[in-house]
Amino acid sequence: MSKKILIGVGVIVLALVIIIWQVGANLNSIVAGIIEDTGSDVLKTDVSVSGVAIDLKAGNAGIGGLTIANPDGYSRANLFEMDGIEVDLDLGSLGKDVLVIKTIRIQDPRIVFEGDADGGSNMQTLMDNIESDSSGGDTSAGGESLKMIIDRFELSGAHVKATSEAKPGETTEINLPAIKMSGIGQAQGGVTADVVANEIASELVGAIIAAAAREGVNKAIEEKKKGFLDKLKGKD
Repeated sequence: MSKKILIGVGVIVLALVIIIWQVGANLNSIVAGIIEDTGSDVLKTDVSVSGVAIDLKAGNAGIGGLTIANPDGYSRANLFEMDGIEVDLDLGSLGKDVLVIKTIRIQDPRIVFEGDADGGSNMQTLMDNIESDSSGGDTSAGGESLKMIIDRFELSGAHVKATSEAKPGETTEINLPAIKMSGIGQAQGGVTADVVANEIASELVGAIIAAAAREGVNKAIEEKKKGFLDKLKGKD
């Protein structure tokens, strides 16, 4: 191998090292941008995060200050605010056909529920937006749908402020019971991201709508709840 070829190979290797270092150094901001851009596109409302911290060696990640704005037609308040999400990965599953996430933990989220006179709500509108944008899940580098298993999902300390056009000027404060799910996608050997999202959303949205109905925020909500949850689960 000639000296010129060796120098050329050295330059290429050095360039690759610089690129890898830059991606690693900016990984947090890159992921934050992806969350904001993709989330806003899918939900059809503004999504923002204040920061992302990823530790690939430890297999964990944190997302701070995530907010989801209300859909069009509702107040300017944020529908969803949370200070942080913690994610623990199974490092052994990285690069394999099925990504295994050990735990997703969400603590003390703040939720605004706004019901209308017909039994609809900002929450239902948001889920309709997700369904209209559904594209069958994320894809891996090979073009195939990325599948995953969530060993455990935990949401605790959720506080809901609920209002309704049926009771103008009144706000009901609701402390949502903890939501715990396990083995999401396990029975199927892994499922796509849209399936995971629907399962978690079904639990969360169902709990919020049921809690609002129990508190008498809007009687029409209870009448629509079953059909709405069936729709989330893909039933007729």
